[in-house]
Amino acid sequence: MKRIRKRDLLRRIESIEERLALPAPSVLPGQQAIPVEPTIAHHAYEGPGPCRTDLFGTVCGQHRDAHHHTGDQL
Repeated sequence: MKRIRKRDLLRRIESIEERLALPAPSVLPGQQAIPVEPTIAHHAYEGPGPCRTDLFGTVCGQHRDAHHHTGDQL
């Protein structure tokens, strides 16, 4: 493991804090957010068709596009 000097670490932290303090970039023309309901955000899509994941006694039933997909699910 490479050691880092305290001075360098503090400089990196300050740099990150400065970038986090910047305002959020404006929305691009045509860009829109896709809402992901909290009830479907914590599980993987099980299809085909409407999602068949059992959520504690109820079936999700949402369309595939309503789920948050990771790289291997695309």
